[in-house]
Amino acid sequence: MDDGIFEDCTFDWLYWPQAKEPYSPDTIEYIKSLNAEEDIKLLKSHGWELPPECARILCISTMLLQKGAEKGLTPFTIGNIMCRETLKKNSAIEQIVQKAEEAALPGTSEAAFLDLVSVIMDNHLES
Repeated sequence: MDDGIFEDCTFDWLYWPQAKEPYSPDTIEYIKSLNAEEDIKLLKSHGWELPPECARILCISTMLLQKGAEKGLTPFTIGNIMCRETLKKNSAIEQIVQKAEEAALPGTSEAAFLDLVSVIMDNHLES
């Protein structure tokens, strides 16, 4: 990644049996209510200035969680989209962001970039 965002990550909870269980209806409703932009504003109102690359990670991660939960993916499946299979092979989320970076025109706004990520993510989740 150009800015070093979305590098290898590991979630210990991927190995918990409940990670392979579907989200409950209440949890899906909670996930739908998440708003990364509002969370960023809330942090800022309390004196926390999130660096742009961290804000991007929060927005894209929230987007993936919401789209994945809506499609009935388990936490295990969503987590694996974010994790690398090997250190040398980019994760699916890294590949999605890389495709968006390659497709974005110079000077593309962050909102337009996130829209592009959304379309590419939808295509990935459909395949």
